[in-house]
Amino acid sequence: MADFSGKESGDSGNGSGSGSRRSADMASVELALFSRLFILSPDSPTIAIIGAGLTGLLAAHGLHKNGFKAVVFDKDPGPDVRERDWTMLMHWALPMLTELLPEDILADLPQAFCNPHLDFNEDAESLPCYNALTGTSCSGALSRMSKTEDGSAVVLEFEGGDKFEAERVLGADGVSSKARELLAGEERARVQRSGFLFATGITRYGDADKTEAIMKLHPVAALMMGTSSVGAVGTMAVDDPQDKSTWTTFWVKIWRGESVHLRDQEALNYIERETSALSGVFQSAIDWTPEGSRVFIDEMKYWVPVPWDNLGGRATLAGDAAHPMLIYRGQGLQHCITDVRNYVDSLVRVRGGADAAKVMQELDDEVVARGAKAVQQSLQEAEKSLDLETIRKMLMVTQGHGRSA
Repeated sequence: MADFSGKESGDSGNGSGSGSRRSADMASVELALFSRLFILSPDSPTIAIIGAGLTGLLAAHGLHKNGFKAVVFDKDPGPDVRERDWTMLMHWALPMLTELLPEDILADLPQAFCNPHLDFNEDAESLPCYNALTGTSCSGALSRMSKTEDGSAVVLEFEGGDKFEAERVLGADGVSSKARELLAGEERARVQRSGFLFATGITRYGDADKTEAIMKLHPVAALMMGTSSVGAVGTMAVDDPQDKSTWTTFWVKIWRGESVHLRDQEALNYIERETSALSGVFQSAIDWTPEGSRVFIDEMKYWVPVPWDNLGGRATLAGDAAHPMLIYRGQGLQHCITDVRNYVDSLVRVRGGADAAKVMQELDDEVVARGAKAVQQSLQEAEKSLDLETIRKMLMVTQGHGRSA
């Protein structure tokens, strides 16, 4: 539990969120979000946030900037529990992010950039696509959520027997959200399998020529579409801008297949044995993967949001807890940020005298409608991405990374 109040927070874990990259640098930025000293009025309403990933921590900062007390709960004991590495795109929601974060955190954000030395000019801001044919921990996880008898607060109960009472609760605990299960019901809240497998390899080749081959495609990231698989390569981390042999890169492969959950050499062997080859450098990046590299295969999952019980306007969902979607076009993070901005704005309106139940219901209705559209678009993008004839109809082609939901 991290207490964003008038005292320094204790040790706490975070969820599976990341900034531009998940690494030691990113962990230090996330932990910095926990370790600040805040001074608020003792009368400030308390908001309990379930999940200390990007959405939860961003919500805590946005709430604090607007005079609310936020207490963050997460079942993980520290930032290193989640082993997977990945990158995330930040684009149309960036102005909202800057509204929510304090200036000193914004100043430190470049620490999490994959390549903080890159000049982000018009070319670097593009994403080319290549044709493939050519705080102190509570014991246990959240188990129950209910209103107090007078309806003025929400009681959180944890598996170890601990309880916590807050005026409001924001569920931001990721794809397999317990908060979503408690508010929507186990059956209605269950994530769905997409049938699309997602593999990531984190590679440090120790060879400047191999890194340069990837950089020639694009200095940030590049895509390949047109066969039965989608490929991507890009920069994960730059240690020495003058020595590309020290750089960490990544590769991605997406295909339709049977669900598997594999790691490292077993995952790499599966990709080589069970999937069709990509073309050019996109395949070479996989073939060059050094022994001992982190490799992950998982099936992408989604949930099309439906209305949930918001406990009389006192509990809601945000981020992947509200609308887990496939990774296409990097829309997930943008909608997480939008959720947080809208949540903070809604609480400010309530504090100003607006009808609380009405405002919070409008908030939920909006996130359900927007989230459902975004999730469905991500599924449609996946379907279109594996055929050269349908690629031209993708939002990636017609709208790029722009907002479409």
